[in-house]
Amino acid sequence: MAREHMPIQIGLPDEPAWQVAEPAPISYIAFIAGDETPDPGEAFIAAGQAFGVAPQDAEPVPVEDDRVAWAFGFRVPQREARVMVWCERAIEGATPHVPGSDGAASDAKWVVWIETILEASRPLDDAVALAATVARAGGQRTLLLYDPALGVAWKPQDFQQIFLDGSLVDERHLYRVELVARDRANGPYWIATVGLARAGKPELEMLEVPVAQVRAALELVDALAARFVSEELPHAGVPFEAGPGLKIAIVPAHEVIETLAPGAAGHASDRTGLPPGPRAAICAAGKRGSFRQVWVTPTDELARLARNETGLFLAPRVIVARERIARGTWPKFVRALAEHGANPTAVFLAKVARADADGGAPEHLWLAVSRADERGGSGILARDGANPAPVDFAIADVGDWRVVGLSADLREVGPESAELL
Repeated sequence: MAREHMPIQIGLPDEPAWQVAEPAPISYIAFIAGDETPDPGEAFIAAGQAFGVAPQDAEPVPVEDDRVAWAFGFRVPQREARVMVWCERAIEGATPHVPGSDGAASDAKWVVWIETILEASRPLDDAVALAATVARAGGQRTLLLYDPALGVAWKPQDFQQIFLDGSLVDERHLYRVELVARDRANGPYWIATVGLARAGKPELEMLEVPVAQVRAALELVDALAARFVSEELPHAGVPFEAGPGLKIAIVPAHEVIETLAPGAAGHASDRTGLPPGPRAAICAAGKRGSFRQVWVTPTDELARLARNETGLFLAPRVIVARERIARGTWPKFVRALAEHGANPTAVFLAKVARADADGGAPEHLWLAVSRADERGGSGILARDGANPAPVDFAIADVGDWRVVGLSADLREVGPESAELL
């Protein structure tokens, strides 16, 4: 279930353990085709369109590099940090290999960069304006938009929807989640975010995650990371709700890794080269142990998530984006159910909103779908007992969907991987 939530804390001072001396800078790169040099005036105009106000104090920046065609800096009202934009020749053969880009930038002749520090009061909207600036700077010649810190790229259709139209943008575009293990097949796993430092927040992590709980752990880390892009983190060690009745705590990572076995992923020996700044470990709500009290992985809470006994509070924009993607790809789910519904190994699931009987926020429930068409469908909720009654739903109720166990090659497909169906 995914619901809006109350702030974690009200009226308390910031927790010193999470204070970041200075946010990490953020950059976006646009790969641009054609021999003609991109016009700095177009980049200036693009910045005005993206930020909704004309840039101020624009000044050329001299750069002693023959590859750099032009560079300038500017300020935007209500922003503290100055923005730097520059254009340079693309280096043939040096285009980064980005999964999913299919060599889309291999013909690029130019790259336009933008770099600054995100505005603390509105990090997501600020990042969208930065990305939109360089995406528009090349006009129709822009082949690819790239986030070098995350290694994520967007083709024109994607960056149009996400950064220019804004219809699919949410906090998840500011970070990614990594999974590390000594034994990739069996774990245990170290899960950590990359990119939250750009929003002035500590990177989140979870240690010693059992293989059976990896999916639930990834969902928990992702949900908290999206929330904390804009929300203040709770005080270290103070329990809070990540979902209805789902209490956990976050603590400085060094308090957790000091109890790890030397061979465990995420041990101090794995942290050489990590960027400076605080890191927060997601743990059970309260220390455990009879001989020595230590912070531990929230395995009981992850088990509840894995059994769909509870859900997670999500950032509002994540909810909206997920709903739009799920409803936009629903025809693929309908076609897959029609073609493979008789497959005994396949399970077709949909998360739907069900109104609260007392008029409260709707509850979001996973149903095993037995019937689906372009208008909605019907399914059963296993937790309703041995003989559950079918639940009818409309397409407007759908917030997510999954096809699980379709084949050995397609163990799970969702809205964001619907092209695999």
